[in-house]
Amino acid sequence: MSSHSVLAALVIGVIDAARAIGLDSDAILEEAGIDPVLLSDPDARVPLELDIRLWQILSRRPIGLQLGERLGLSGMGVVGYAMSHGRTVGEALDWLQRYRAVVHPDVVPRHERRREPAGERVVFSRPAHPAFARLREPVEAQAAALVSVMRALSGRDVRARHVTFPLPRPPDPERHERFFACPVAWAGPLFEVAFDASLLDLQVPRSDPHLFSYLARRADQLEAQLPSAASHADHARREVGELLASGDARLPIVAQRLGTSERTLHRRLADEGTSFAALVDEARRERATLLLEDRHLSCSEIAFLLGYAETAPFFRAFKRWTGMTPQAWRAARTA
Repeated sequence: MSSHSVLAALVIGVIDAARAIGLDSDAILEEAGIDPVLLSDPDARVPLELDIRLWQILSRRPIGLQLGERLGLSGMGVVGYAMSHGRTVGEALDWLQRYRAVVHPDVVPRHERRREPAGERVVFSRPAHPAFARLREPVEAQAAALVSVMRALSGRDVRARHVTFPLPRPPDPERHERFFACPVAWAGPLFEVAFDASLLDLQVPRSDPHLFSYLARRADQLEAQLPSAASHADHARREVGELLASGDARLPIVAQRLGTSERTLHRRLADEGTSFAALVDEARRERATLLLEDRHLSCSEIAFLLGYAETAPFFRAFKRWTGMTPQAWRAARTA
């Protein structure tokens, strides 16, 4: 399935960025078990497990920001190249959403126009992918890469307006604040990077409708070549992960977002051997262990971030998941 592989161009971009900051790219590829021949075609697919292994190796060093600022549109292959020849920044980003599965559906964040107290923003957001939940560097790299992408699309030296990481606060948060030159929050329910919404109306500097049309046809071909679509459980799991942060991960909302009825979704999940309640339980468990690693958050705050109205149900659920109370689990991790 497409959710089990990433576009080779994405891996090539990361390797090129690692080489640019002085790392031994050949040694990294060998340790990750990635055959360089696999990367000879940017339109090929790389198994997700190899991409995860690559980031595990890269995450031994605090280099996420350095890698991210060197990533950009080219790291999304034909999708990125098409974006660079679109008409406006907003249309280019809509194009990215249209073909997010070609890159990887869980790698590409959603974006929305949002009115905030400080002004209107375009906000990129996504839940932490379970496979990367304990790795800081790919998350930090994506935040830095979004800045690079917005600069490339707008042709301006833009800055993010605020950044939220779904990660525990690091020992040196000032490093991130200096890099982004904007407020940076930690242990948020979602990964978020916001920019001025006025950027959406800007003309893309390299706009070329003829070249865009050619690249669009190639992207259509790549999408058509993707293996069978993800299961209904995969789609529902993705929506639950995003809605859990807002406390609205309910069956009616998820069914609506998937364009189906509650009854049909319930039946499809049962046919695949799971249930909506099980997906919510799974998402809460993954998120709970990540949030507990941030000692700045109290257990009651974590319960709220997981969508629990009270602390007691969270404590009971966590003991069922791990056999320990949240405080005992946190203490054991610290030890």
